[in-house]
Amino acid sequence: MKTRREFMQGLIVSVGGAAALSSCGGVANITATSAGSMGRFYTANEMALITKISDLIIPRTETPGAVDANVPGYLDGLMTDWASDDTRSTHREAIQMLAARLDSATGDFLEADETRSVAALTVLDAAAFDGDSSLSGYRSLKGYITQAYFATEEGALQELKWVAVPGRWDPSVDIAAD
Repeated sequence: MKTRREFMQGLIVSVGGAAALSSCGGVANITATSAGSMGRFYTANEMALITKISDLIIPRTETPGAVDANVPGYLDGLMTDWASDDTRSTHREAIQMLAARLDSATGDFLEADETRSVAALTVLDAAAFDGDSSLSGYRSLKGYITQAYFATEEGALQELKWVAVPGRWDPSVDIAAD
C-alpha cells in the first residue's frame, strides 16, 4: 500500500512532471540520449543500465517503447533539475545495487543477451514485489520509468490513446423532457 506522500509524488511525476521540468528548464534541455552516452546526472554506465532496464520494462511493440520515448533522457533531466539531493543520492545507490545484482545474475548485464537479461530482471522484479525490502530502489526506478513513459507524448497518445475530447462533441443539443 502506498502512503499518501508516495501517491502524491507519483502523481506529480506522471501528471505534472513535464510541467515541473519545463519550468526549471529540464524538458527543453533533454535531448535524445543513447545507451552509453553521458547524461547530465547519469554516468555513461548508469545511462546504459537505465536504458537497458527501460527497454526491458517497456519494449517497442506496435507502439513506441520507453527508449523510443527517451525515458532515460527524461529521467536524467528529472534527477538533474527536479530531484532533491537526498533523492539523487538514494537513486544513485539503488542503481549501483541493481547493477551489482544484475551483473552477478548474468555475468555482465549490459553485455548479456536478451534472454539472460529478461530472466535476471524477471527474478529481481519478482523478489522486489514479493517483499524484498532491499529492492525498494528498483521499485522506485520501475515507477519512475513507467510514469515518465506515460508522461511523454508517445506514451500518452499512442499507448494510452489519450484524446482531449473523447467521443463526439455536439455544441448545441436539444433537451427533451420525457
